[in-house]
Amino acid sequence: MQSFLISSKNREEALKKAGSLCLENKIDKIDIDTTYFEKSVGIEDVRIIQKKIYLKPLKSKTKAIILDAYSGLTIEAQNALLKILEEPPNNTIIIVLVETDSQILPTILSRCKNIKLSDRREKIGELEETQIIKVLSSLSSPEAGFRLKLAQDFGKSREEAIVWLEKMIIVLRKNIIEEINNDINSKQNKVKILQKIQDTYTIVKTTNVNQRFALEDLFLSI
Repeated sequence: MQSFLISSKNREEALKKAGSLCLENKIDKIDIDTTYFEKSVGIEDVRIIQKKIYLKPLKSKTKAIILDAYSGLTIEAQNALLKILEEPPNNTIIIVLVETDSQILPTILSRCKNIKLSDRREKIGELEETQIIKVLSSLSSPEAGFRLKLAQDFGKSREEAIVWLEKMIIVLRKNIIEEINNDINSKQNKVKILQKIQDTYTIVKTTNVNQRFALEDLFLSI
């Protein structure tokens, strides 16, 4: 059966799309198994899903396994999932939901029908952008205690940390583009900071690392 990977910034929209795919395949609700994890999906989680995949559908000819991976997929988990996608049962469709397919291995993308939903989120407002610029500027403070306080404020939950990191990436990218003709040393420094933020974003998104510790490491290294 065909496997699907749905990417969208809006989890609800992704779930709706998964539901419509189930309807298209005439799958009864009782034969739809949606699995969600609070933390990044690990290899043991994929093994649990693997056991479900080989169960027979109860009411329909086909069943659906929906993997809500909005909290991230570790590389180990993706490699384990790849084995399932290579030889899925004939009576099962697998639907993986992610925020962005940029964190997904190319080998997985090649084995799924990729569905990208349009981003309907509102753009970052001027007031919020100003606030984020102030936060980025404040990272130059020599006081370690101040930086650790920022990590505490932004790292209360994994989801909140991911949102803040994403917004910082967007604002910093925009700032670099706008000042492309300015001082080259300043630009290079901002690019290095951007890379560090992107690396931290990837770590928080795809691993089970403690988000506050990851932010502390980031803010202390800038």
